[in-house]
Amino acid sequence: MKRIEIANWAVDEAKRLGAQAARAELSCIDMLNVQCEDAEVSTLQQNSGCGLVLRLFVDGRFGTFSTNRLDKSEISSLIQNGIACTRLLSQDPDRTLPDPARYYKAGSFEQNRLESLALESFKENDPNIDPVKLALSIGKPVLGSDSRIIHLTTQFGSRSGWQYIADSQGFQGIGFCSNAYAYTSVSLRDEGDSRPSDGWVEAGICYDELLPLLPGLGPKALFAARWRLGATSVKPGFYHLAVEPVCLMKLLDPMLDAMNGYNLYMHRSFLTDRLHKQVASSLLTLTDEPQRKGAFGACLYDLEGVRTQFTPLIQEGRLMTYFFSTYYARKMKTQPTLSGSNVLCIAPGSRTRQEILSDYEETILITGFLGGNCNEVTGDFSYGIEGQLFRKGERIQGVSGMNITGNMLQLWQNLCQIASDTERTFDGYFPTLFFENINLQ
Repeated sequence: MKRIEIANWAVDEAKRLGAQAARAELSCIDMLNVQCEDAEVSTLQQNSGCGLVLRLFVDGRFGTFSTNRLDKSEISSLIQNGIACTRLLSQDPDRTLPDPARYYKAGSFEQNRLESLALESFKENDPNIDPVKLALSIGKPVLGSDSRIIHLTTQFGSRSGWQYIADSQGFQGIGFCSNAYAYTSVSLRDEGDSRPSDGWVEAGICYDELLPLLPGLGPKALFAARWRLGATSVKPGFYHLAVEPVCLMKLLDPMLDAMNGYNLYMHRSFLTDRLHKQVASSLLTLTDEPQRKGAFGACLYDLEGVRTQFTPLIQEGRLMTYFFSTYYARKMKTQPTLSGSNVLCIAPGSRTRQEILSDYEETILITGFLGGNCNEVTGDFSYGIEGQLFRKGERIQGVSGMNITGNMLQLWQNLCQIASDTERTFDGYFPTLFFENINLQ
């Protein structure tokens, strides 16, 4: 492939022009997005392009430069200017390429290509499928079915492409990924000035995987919106909470950020000195499974070219690792681990969500988060929520205008049940989680 040859050439050119080491990252992505308002197309976006990122290591200094103009003369000029600019920076001897022993290695480019495709995280879309017609068809089962419908929005899109990485230590790797998604949101007329809305999203690796899910998308969005009718606040206090899988990253992100080498180095992590200690309920086992077949974003190696592998992050509540890239491992004088997570997985329980809801007198099922923040140093948080109140497994009313507050470590210690309903999301595979004694205001 000619463009891959350009990336390899760029690495050699950087060395020739004075860089002691270099890495080139070439990404080629196709994107499509169709948005419909009620029964008409309002937005149609399609783009395709390639971009080259160059990371230059020059005289103990480091600089990053990028371009989407893949002409050798222009890339050479970019490298010359990049080297000159990098020499103006302060020295940072911890900026190096990884130990080559940690690299992903394939016997040949073709073997690498086949191993990447075997992850089943990339499939080409059927060119005979018309995405505009599909987007318009999604809302048809819903429009006119309820007199309270004010507005219906549908989005349908896809993203696919590949990335090639090469560096001056001999690493060469290519990876492929794709996804297709559809989202519908329904707004309803409620009492007074209230206009509740909710939606539903479905996703797949390609159009063919998404097609069987589309007929139910509009009805599911309408059902979710109906659950918002009459939503009000509830009495403040401590509640059992359940969190839907699609919302879970709001609670996982602060934990992952606190495990990041940058935040640990900057003393901005509430998980400092917590390695191999209990940071969550013993029910929680969180793993990174980057080579899980069919997962969004499955990969053979990370952005440094380091081979990926199954990695326990939290094992029965105990913190098992930090995310130390080569740079922050050197800064912290420790061994490098992972640059970050790829495909997160939470081990499911054995009982259904409905069975667990029936255990409790009252439970708030969180179906969405509305803003809020978490202090990265202390772990204290406050998040707005919307959801549903259940009593002994029976839905009572919609809940809105409430906040959950507390400390992130205490929240995860209060994990009390895990359902069996694992869902594939863009971030990984998650079941519904249940927490006890959470402050709702």
